[in-house]
Amino acid sequence: TVSMEGVSVDYGRGPVLEDVSFRAEPGEVVALVGPSGAGKTTMLRLLLSLLTPRQGAALVRGKDGAEHPLCPGARKLFSYVPQEKALFSGTVAETLRMVKPDAAEEEMWRALRLAELEEVVRALPRGLDSPIGEDGGGLSEGQGQRLSIARALLFGGPVLLLDEATSALDVATERRILRNIMNSCRDKTCIVTTHRPTVLSMCSRVYQIRDRHMKLLDETEVQALTREF
Repeated sequence: TVSMEGVSVDYGRGPVLEDVSFRAEPGEVVALVGPSGAGKTTMLRLLLSLLTPRQGAALVRGKDGAEHPLCPGARKLFSYVPQEKALFSGTVAETLRMVKPDAAEEEMWRALRLAELEEVVRALPRGLDSPIGEDGGGLSEGQGQRLSIARALLFGGPVLLLDEATSALDVATERRILRNIMNSCRDKTCIVTTHRPTVLSMCSRVYQIRDRHMKLLDETEVQALTREF
């Protein structure tokens, strides 16, 4: 479980988030929505301890119930897929093994399967040993995003952060990937930032960030927000 209570943060030129409270638990998909620049990515940076809150507490609670402040040492708990895929030249296997050098082929195929990319890679001339270029050269934008998601799933952190990580995917593929994660990684805590309504119906909770504050939306508000997209 990750949570925040009364968190405020600024970048030195004024507040970005004020008095924010948030919770995401194992087995949940929790969405952060809001206009561009509202603070969704800032929330993920707080969770990764790339930012220190001006006030308030950001915590992680383990299976034993003990709570600990989020800190740089806790980053190993998080698998993170940023908005812009971070892919380097090399083979598919080398790209995946960046986060788990001793990963077996079976593990890599499973991660690719969950990310809806297994069939694509099996169709490549050399499968896992097929080369890709810098920034996913040779793959489509959506395939590059799915490879980034597969790499994060292979890493296996108990908390998965997807920062607009499905923006290049069609609706059906996006929903299948989230359903795969929910069905196959039942203990994983998944936090997504999104501009798209298709994810919201699959989420346990939806938080809206607007004007530096964050609000937990009820079902009626989520439905209204979906119609606005």
